[in-house]
Amino acid sequence: MTEITSDKTTQQSRRHKGWLVLGLIAVVSIFMSVLTSFTYRQTEVHLVETYSRFSELGKSSSAENCINSIIAWLPRCDGMKALCEGAVPRVMDSCLTGQNRAQECAALANRPADAHFGFKECAARSLSKSLNKVCGNSYKALDLHCRSIGYLPVSIEKYTR
Repeated sequence: MTEITSDKTTQQSRRHKGWLVLGLIAVVSIFMSVLTSFTYRQTEVHLVETYSRFSELGKSSSAENCINSIIAWLPRCDGMKALCEGAVPRVMDSCLTGQNRAQECAALANRPADAHFGFKECAARSLSKSLNKVCGNSYKALDLHCRSIGYLPVSIEKYTR
């Protein structure tokens, strides 16, 4: 009889530990979800403010100044790093649409047509790996902006030799 009650007690103890573990996992999951949601919302608010600020900056800045400002902004971005880095093309576009870029884009039309646009300019800045990527993405956004307003060919034909 004592063996049976001992087995029941052991089984009940295991069940209680199982529920305790599941409860702890649930609490940690809820906490992480709330924290992530809060951080995401904070990043979203920061990025909306950033788009507005760069739109104003673009009214009086050259494309090169927009790139410099984005490189300076990213380390100070108040939010999730991946979302800030992903927002670089949109931030650059906000800056570029602040004024007519016809002259700057026309000057780019004579550059060599390859996928390394901005590579030398970014390498000359001696940036860290993550900021070098931001620099490259900024130049890519400039290239796409100039294509969208008709100063660079939209098709890939220019890139074939």
